[in-house]
Amino acid sequence: MNMRPHATLAPLNARHSVSRGGGWVTALAWLWLFLPLVWMWPSSRTLGDVALSALLWCGCLLWRPLTRVAAWVLVLVGACYLGYFYAVRSAPDEFFWYSVLGASTTEAWEYASSYRLQDLASLLCWLLPAVAAAVHLWRRAPLLTGRLLRGVGWASWLVWGVLATTGVAKGYGLEGTLRRVDRVYPMTLGESYARYAHAAESISRIPPMAPPAAAPMADVVVMVIGESASAQRWSLLGYQGNDTNAALRPWRDGLVTLPVTANGNNTGKTVPVLLTGQRMAEMPESGVVTVLDQGRSAGFRVETLSNQSASGMSLSFAHAAFRQRSDRFVNLQDGLQDGALTELLASSLQQQAAGQPALITLHMYGSHPRVNKRYPPEFAKWEDPYDNSIAYSSSLLADWISRLDALPGVRAALVYVSDHGQNFPQCGGSYTHGSTRSAYEVPLLVWGNAALRQQQPQWWGQLQKVAAHAVAPDGSLRQTNLLYTGVVQDLLGYQVHAVDKGTASHVSPAGDGPYPPTAAHNGCDDWFAQVAQQHPAATP
Repeated sequence: MNMRPHATLAPLNARHSVSRGGGWVTALAWLWLFLPLVWMWPSSRTLGDVALSALLWCGCLLWRPLTRVAAWVLVLVGACYLGYFYAVRSAPDEFFWYSVLGASTTEAWEYASSYRLQDLASLLCWLLPAVAAAVHLWRRAPLLTGRLLRGVGWASWLVWGVLATTGVAKGYGLEGTLRRVDRVYPMTLGESYARYAHAAESISRIPPMAPPAAAPMADVVVMVIGESASAQRWSLLGYQGNDTNAALRPWRDGLVTLPVTANGNNTGKTVPVLLTGQRMAEMPESGVVTVLDQGRSAGFRVETLSNQSASGMSLSFAHAAFRQRSDRFVNLQDGLQDGALTELLASSLQQQAAGQPALITLHMYGSHPRVNKRYPPEFAKWEDPYDNSIAYSSSLLADWISRLDALPGVRAALVYVSDHGQNFPQCGGSYTHGSTRSAYEVPLLVWGNAALRQQQPQWWGQLQKVAAHAVAPDGSLRQTNLLYTGVVQDLLGYQVHAVDKGTASHVSPAGDGPYPPTAAHNGCDDWFAQVAQQHPAATP
């Protein structure tokens, strides 16, 4: 008879042991779902942010249905964080939403298929255990039990309530409130969406602008925005490998070429800056003036011919501006190569005979991943597909220059810059978006016909001088991609003094250095810290 109480207590003790053990498993599973930040930026501070975030969201463990929903949401959010980070080396920002909502299926697949194997492996090292953690929380996770643990859970909700109340009372608004807790994972995603939504409301607003201060310097201006071309692979800028710019060499007497620093490492960050000539971290309430608006104000017919996809659910700032602020906008269908822009340009140039000056934007697909699909078979000259893609882009630039040069009795200019560069294979095995030095250093080219150069000798001489001294002794670049916008604005008559507009924030000592940088100065480390010092419009 004395055995019966012990027999009854044994399974009870076992259940308590399982509960305590299950509680630790639940805690670890919950913590794991917050670890993408550590994958991105491993440090003791990041680990502290992860622990704090897991604690502040532990109120979700008070109810099993909420636990289940929260677990799978965190898996999806973590995949978004790491997927975007490994693509562009940035936490999700408003450009993440433009990319996700604005990308076509084809472009999304190209991004995914161009992932470096080591990045994909790293992502899976978090994602697979995260799925297992979510399954555990769905099926077997004990809820927060006991007065102490439930008190902690309810306290976490109280903290969120206080934060929300404070935000309302002080008039921070949603975006401002989220910004104050952006160290709590994954609030950055919410804050970035609030910025995206705010920008989407202002994207179509055009503030008043003054007319140009002087007469235009050119009658036909062709703005070319390239894609994913690194200055380090331009033979005109010192690349000693394949002659990637051979097609442009016959035009060298009318060319100015130099490497410049881009403000970002993806299209969503750089093209708005190229169009506006200013920092675009936040969209002003009143909207923003672009060079397209300035062209129309100066009396130019404005046309945009684009080979960049715009078939997603949302338009980026650039696509919205091109559509709204151009007298004519043509977006090529997905899958065409940049050569398809040539016929459209020829049609636009024929209309120039009417006498109205023209500002024509050509938005290329350039050397976008996957680079082996960016050129026709006859340009597969070398083993390196990236070099082939740049050679193809160079041949198109040369063709477009020849068409402009053939226009009778006009002052014509073509201005080219790539939006950003690429990580090279030595930094992960393939050409991808990234944050190394080669991803931020891009080629800039200005061509002017004889009539323009003869009429503006001082301006042209300044550009030549800047190009001759573009690289400092320490290898840093003295000009940023704001020079591109400044050149276009000068040509339109706005007299912004392009050379001053493009000068880097940190002016290097006198003297010149070689380009491209040597292997010792061109590693695979994150280069954004250097970009932030040099570029007044840099965005992380």
